[in-house]
Amino acid sequence: MRCLYCDKVINKLSFKSLLIKEDLLCVECRMKLPLKRRTIKVKEMEVETFYDYDGMFKSLLLQYKECLDEALKSVFLYEITDYINLRYFNYKICYIPSSTKKLEYRGFEHLKLMFEEVKLKPLEGLRMKEELCQEGMDLKNRMKMMSNFVYDGKQENKVLLVDDVLTSGSTLLGAYRSLYSNCKRIKVLSVAYKNNLI
Repeated sequence: MRCLYCDKVINKLSFKSLLIKEDLLCVECRMKLPLKRRTIKVKEMEVETFYDYDGMFKSLLLQYKECLDEALKSVFLYEITDYINLRYFNYKICYIPSSTKKLEYRGFEHLKLMFEEVKLKPLEGLRMKEELCQEGMDLKNRMKMMSNFVYDGKQENKVLLVDDVLTSGSTLLGAYRSLYSNCKRIKVLSVAYKNNLI
């Protein structure tokens, strides 16, 4: 088997891969993705994150989302899938929706694929009021995302709201606020964190 990032032959199983599952990255590439679990406060919302959005993580995510490399879907949560399943047991998972334009371009829902090994039931009903694509947006325009979500689903007890990267915080905050009146408990998770929050 070859590393999905650097293409080196993975000729030895690590102890971790024997306990969890086979890693699709070689040991050297995995070491360039250090876990940095932390909680970031964004106004009234707390967001649990696991990686810095830089270097290796940024490169992998761009290859996955923009180069349509679906094979990378499992590398991001490799070390934290079991943790998420245990910590958020009995929560419903709610994905930040992608724009129709991005879905058509990719042909897959990148968050759903990334989290497919997380065994939480999906929550439906969160949508964007206006089709906005954040790619290339400056901070001022990203702020529009705070009022761009509506939730028209059922009332729920426990919801886990997830996204791939916490950048300005406006997207997650907008989604969080739209869920707030219909959900008793909302936890928020972003796989990575870019340090330029509102």
